[in-house]
Amino acid sequence: MGRPERKLDPEGGLIERFAHDLRQLRVAAGQPTYRIMGSRAGCSPSRLSEAAKGLRLPSLPATLDYVRACGVTDTAEWERRWHEINDEVEQHALPTGEPARTEPDAAEASPRPRVVYKVAGTALAFVVAGAAFFWGSGEAVPDVPTRCRSPHTSPRVPISMQPCVALTDGDVVASLDLRAVGAVDGAVAYVWLHNAASRAPLAKTLRMCELGALRGDQARTCGPFAHEVPPGRYTTAVAVEPGPRRSEPPQWRRGATGTQSPQLDLTP
Repeated sequence: MGRPERKLDPEGGLIERFAHDLRQLRVAAGQPTYRIMGSRAGCSPSRLSEAAKGLRLPSLPATLDYVRACGVTDTAEWERRWHEINDEVEQHALPTGEPARTEPDAAEASPRPRVVYKVAGTALAFVVAGAAFFWGSGEAVPDVPTRCRSPHTSPRVPISMQPCVALTDGDVVASLDLRAVGAVDGAVAYVWLHNAASRAPLAKTLRMCELGALRGDQARTCGPFAHEVPPGRYTTAVAVEPGPRRSEPPQWRRGATGTQSPQLDLTP
């Protein structure tokens, strides 16, 4: 069961008000889970949950994915409002004195700082960009925001692939956002965790999604898939192949991939 979303103050500023209204739209749509919304929008659930956190203005594509997943077909009003808020925050500083900025779209985001977990006895150190924070035994392990690579077109099928990786509730979560760049007459997406140190796949993590026929620009999401794995360095590795479905993608056991997400470092 997911943890509750952080509380928002609709009077706390433009960005919190915007996130509050996104959440209200979700409530009006029947409070669908982010997994269901991600399936509707053809993107990862974490992309949508991040959009409604209220910490920063989400990207316009993420905003439009969110409202479409809530059943809104005419998004002109939300797009107009997003541009108004974006113009406003670009002209003013946040209360902290730092320049306001929007959350970059996953496809455009620069690499995040390397995240390393260090296990020592019963304590856990969370190291980001040189700063360490400690959690004792029994305390929650911090989640890592979803990290995705830029879209990459499969050499075998006209589909753009964007693998993502995250750490949620102690599990490494793999997912794959897909978008057709041409007509596809049946294809299969393969998603697994790849051991970055040994350059080998984790056999138990291999998952498959049969995509069927797709039109140009039609989107799909394969996952998310949560895996309990030992300490190590992992990426979400993916491949998209023509159908029919196989037990594994070609050259898989040799470490071949179509593309991989950024690396998640979970080392002892």
